[in-house]
Amino acid sequence: MNDEIKQFDLKVCGITPHDFRPMSNGTDQRSVLNEYTWHDFYMNLNSKPFETDTAIIVTSYPGQLCWLKATLESYRLTGAYVILSFDNHNYIWNNLDALDYILRVLPRPIHYLLAHAVVVKHKTYEADKRTGWYWDVKYAQSIINGFTNIKYVYCTNGDCILEKPEGMDKLKEILGEGDFISGQSTPGGTIHTADVLYKVDAFNKIMDYMTERMKVCIMGSQSPECLLRDAVTTLKLNEVFAQQPLKEDGEIDWYCTQNLPSTFKDVLGFRNLYAELEYRENNGLEPLDKKFFDSYNNWMYLRSEWQISLCKYYETGDRRYLQMWWDMGKDSAEDRKFLPLEAYGDQPIYK
Repeated sequence: MNDEIKQFDLKVCGITPHDFRPMSNGTDQRSVLNEYTWHDFYMNLNSKPFETDTAIIVTSYPGQLCWLKATLESYRLTGAYVILSFDNHNYIWNNLDALDYILRVLPRPIHYLLAHAVVVKHKTYEADKRTGWYWDVKYAQSIINGFTNIKYVYCTNGDCILEKPEGMDKLKEILGEGDFISGQSTPGGTIHTADVLYKVDAFNKIMDYMTERMKVCIMGSQSPECLLRDAVTTLKLNEVFAQQPLKEDGEIDWYCTQNLPSTFKDVLGFRNLYAELEYRENNGLEPLDKKFFDSYNNWMYLRSEWQISLCKYYETGDRRYLQMWWDMGKDSAEDRKFLPLEAYGDQPIYK
């Protein structure tokens, strides 16, 4: 993608602000001139899946909607073909027709513009996040295999972001002749699925192996990490090992809770936003930057306890709300406190 078309693409998906309103005025929008013509749209954007060798699968579900605008933006900036694979967490006994419910559990229009394709799997039951992950990726695989130009597949989650999206080509160089590389992995042990770059042939072999396992229903769940480890061992795939995010005790920070140095941080600026936020919440540390959250409709996507504490801090800067957030988010249930704002002082506290 040349730079001119890339800049155009960033405007039409909403990352770069631009006034396209004249395009929707009147009855003949194709004839409206507003820097761009309709010709620019259909000649430069309609064949996107054929114009890259890399696909990104973003698995997500309603609980990650608060991050999804920011994370999808980062994947779009890589220039890859972005597939949002959104899990169906609705049940027939939920209040399906209530407007507030509908808004809270479904993507909104900007998500559909930031992703090039959106797929929703069939309804699955038991171990939603684990069983659902396989089917999210399986459905996305069918899209990827429709395009023979795709040579790499990057799988990630909707609460993970790339602060250096331009580093995707560098990561492909590091992968080299290998079959895949994971951000958090240990030889013969766990391979985390939140940030993995695969060669497409290896990806398909792994998914075929997982498919045979998932045909047999079991109670509980088949962990994506266990399935991936078993597939790699059985298929004898060549894993390239990244520099790991190591804590002070030498243990791998599997969920990247502390944003420690690693290959994926250095090259992609990879961050697991939810894991980081939870670590900061549990340990009384400063929260993530407000820019990572979607404040849509009064922070509707965020937990109710965050809405009355963390979100109020973002809006006002009053650190009493921050103290409230820390108290409600203690790691131990015995230490958690649910106190009114006045318990932290009768006047705002600013740093």
